[in-house]
Amino acid sequence: MDSNSLKIDEEKKYMEVIYQKLRNSKNDSITRNSYFKLAIKYYDNNSLDKYLNATREVHSLSVKDKDSTQIAKSLYYTGEYYQDKTQLDSAFYYYSQSEKIYTKIKDTLNSGRVSLYKAGILYEAGNYIESEIEAIAALRLLSKTSNTRLIYECHNTIAISLKELNNYTKSLEYFRLAIKQLDKLEIENYPQDKIINSRTSCYNNMGRVYEKMGKYEEAIQLYEMGLKTKSLKHDYPKLYAMLVSNLGYSKMKLGLNDGVDTLFFESLKIRDSLQILPGIVASKIRIGEYYLYKKDTTKALIYLKEGLSLSKKIKSNYDIIQSLKLLTENDSKNKIYYSNLYIKENDSIQNVERITRNKFARIAYETDLIEEKNEILSKKNTSIIFGSGIIIILLGGFFSLYRLKSKNKELIFIKEQQEANEKIYQLMLAQQSETEQARNEERNRIAMELHDGIVNSVFTTRFNLMQLESTSPNKKQELINELEKTEQEIRKVSHDLTQNLLFDDKSLPEILISLIDAQQNQYNTNFDLSVDKYIDWSAVTSANKIHIYRIIQEAIQNSNKYSQAERCFIMLLKTGDKITIRIWDNGIGFNPEKVKYGIGLKNIKDRTKILQGELKITSSSENGTTLEIVF
Repeated sequence: MDSNSLKIDEEKKYMEVIYQKLRNSKNDSITRNSYFKLAIKYYDNNSLDKYLNATREVHSLSVKDKDSTQIAKSLYYTGEYYQDKTQLDSAFYYYSQSEKIYTKIKDTLNSGRVSLYKAGILYEAGNYIESEIEAIAALRLLSKTSNTRLIYECHNTIAISLKELNNYTKSLEYFRLAIKQLDKLEIENYPQDKIINSRTSCYNNMGRVYEKMGKYEEAIQLYEMGLKTKSLKHDYPKLYAMLVSNLGYSKMKLGLNDGVDTLFFESLKIRDSLQILPGIVASKIRIGEYYLYKKDTTKALIYLKEGLSLSKKIKSNYDIIQSLKLLTENDSKNKIYYSNLYIKENDSIQNVERITRNKFARIAYETDLIEEKNEILSKKNTSIIFGSGIIIILLGGFFSLYRLKSKNKELIFIKEQQEANEKIYQLMLAQQSETEQARNEERNRIAMELHDGIVNSVFTTRFNLMQLESTSPNKKQELINELEKTEQEIRKVSHDLTQNLLFDDKSLPEILISLIDAQQNQYNTNFDLSVDKYIDWSAVTSANKIHIYRIIQEAIQNSNKYSQAERCFIMLLKTGDKITIRIWDNGIGFNPEKVKYGIGLKNIKDRTKILQGELKITSSSENGTTLEIVF
């Protein structure tokens, strides 16, 4: 026994002592973390059964202590054990259980990690569509983290899944994204040997995609790039053998047969020495294809049959179908036998794939079902714990209800009073409108009588006077001038009656004060008016004064109806050579873009247009509403 073996035996004995000591230790986070470290040691020494025992032990302790993080971690470790044992359905189950807990405790990194491992299992099982979906879900989570390596693995898994689904363009796109992540890993000082291995694998896989597309020249370039990797044959003989075999195949497809057999046999020799059974099968089938190209059917059939036999032994469905297809096409004596076998195997493989897909779907469903049952049990326990509390709350509720009834009566009375006030306010508005309308009609009538009656009579008298001959021309002209002056004054009175119907003998600021003083609503809004003393009202026409008044009147009415404001300010400001009307309230606001323009707002907009001004409305629930007109 050499010194290395002695060292391994001593390490195993040491780990066994630690295991027994941990079993007698207190159940706390330190003990459980020690179990995880011991499990990793078992895994590194390929003591998988002891690894599983340690993992189950820490899972049991974590459940007892209700430590969700370590429960999820132990389930994830268990999944790794079954994946190494190629028991994919069990691995998928434990990964799914782990993912549920990580998602629940919002551990994004580990949720993404376990989701990625599930994608890998689905790929190994040949369920490429589900593998792509799961890998994309993992990428969404891991993109929120800084784990570049896992993001690379996501891109790579999506790429190889798309390759098997014959979505070659997208596959190449994700391989390029994977290579970009490898570039980032170099900057992050990730172990160089692992980056080289991953990058060379990407070149190989991308070459396989171009190979499937029939672009053999591009494939050859990528294989040769991979083979340029320093010490590849010595450090990574398995990957080297794969690249050599693929290079030979692409050259053969291009008709570049010189040295192709050397490449194939070199690859087979390496794989045989390492006992890489899937690689040996692939090499034998490709050597068979090579001899078919060379029209040496006898040698071709020997290698193809050897490939078929070994592929059955290792249960490689792809290689079984590939070798049977070639034997059916080229073994004329046994064509029917291989044809029937091909059909049978193909149907069998499809059936197995369907069963596998259903199995993983069932595992996912059962995992969700267990989660639902746990939630139901949790809800039942919560109901029992808080049941008595609810009864106490109900009793308190009955007492509160009595008090609320008396309070409601008071609120109903207040509401009725507010409604009554609103009705009174509406009646006042209606009465004010009717009074104003009657006044307007009477003034219009007087103006019309002055214009059509008295003015015409004065004009006729003046005209007749002009026609009379007089001995005193100067006196006559004086009378004519006096009549003309009287006629102009009557016309002015008539005009002012029609233009100043609103104002009587008051100025605009005075009538606005009267308007503000008359305001009353159910919200007891406090209205304030401020008029800039530098505004020259004599320069504002009567018609424009009416528009200003109506705009302010409409804005106040809207505030009364809708704003529920405590305060409302009306300001008329001198801004340069323009006048600004600004009306602000601290009410509930509205969305000017979504609210349709009613008659009131439309009238404000139209009057602003007549004033040749600009209207701006800003409103929000925090800042109330501001209406601003500059003209």
